[in-house]
Amino acid sequence: MSNYFCVNGKIVLAKNAKLQVTDLGLLRGYGIFDFLKVENGIPLFIEDHMARFQNSAKEMGLKLGYSVEELKRFVMKLIAKNEFKNGGMKIILTGGYSSDGYLPAKESNMIILLTPLKPPTKKVYSKGVKLILHKHFRYSAVVKTTNYIEPIRLANDIKKANAIDVLYHWNGKISESSRSNFFIVKKNKTIVTSTSHVLKGITRKRVITLANEHYKVVEKDITIRDLKNATEAFLSSTTKGTLPVVQIDDIKIGSGKTGKVSSHLNQLLKKQAKKYKKNFKI
Repeated sequence: MSNYFCVNGKIVLAKNAKLQVTDLGLLRGYGIFDFLKVENGIPLFIEDHMARFQNSAKEMGLKLGYSVEELKRFVMKLIAKNEFKNGGMKIILTGGYSSDGYLPAKESNMIILLTPLKPPTKKVYSKGVKLILHKHFRYSAVVKTTNYIEPIRLANDIKKANAIDVLYHWNGKISESSRSNFFIVKKNKTIVTSTSHVLKGITRKRVITLANEHYKVVEKDITIRDLKNATEAFLSSTTKGTLPVVQIDDIKIGSGKTGKVSSHLNQLLKKQAKKYKKNFKI
């Protein structure tokens, strides 16, 4: 864990980082966050993440009060203070100190944390992962909220199934996993990604852009029947890149082994990140 956190724009010792118990994030779970990777001291694609963070704040009626450039400066100052090289960064905005314990305050509280990060191993990428289907959908998919009640509640079920996460579906339509976007690959190499009740992730956007240079990409609803006919499936997220999915409940995806498309896209993502780091400017 880092020695310093950022609270409302000020760098403080981790042991001194505090919020009052009247914060709406604690009382009602009302808050937003964003998460990105730090590599070699560089916050990857921070502009995209901070733009989404601003939009989430707007959608939730929370006062942020900082520009993307100001947020970027806070992050860089925190990284430097902690001499932080590699890991994750989480920025959180809460409903603030609510006067009635229900409605957001005029001033929100913002916290920035730097944390260790354990990405999937090479073995996991080579073997692929399993998901379990769960009937649920993300409320307000345009906002990255702090509400992760559903997957946390289901953590034991996920573990018992030897899976890594749930895959949400509603009215016969597949949406996403709890922390990743979802893609399938059809027999003709067309890549399809879900649209209903989906948080359109930063990595999802990068995957679609990169994939369009090599494959046909379609954004449309995915059905359970589509899963049975897919040759590949994979997740996309900041921490995972593109991670192959080889089984969903008792449905074997394709041959039950990892495919070439997800691996190719993961290499393209790594090259893009390398280029970003090379051209990064404070």
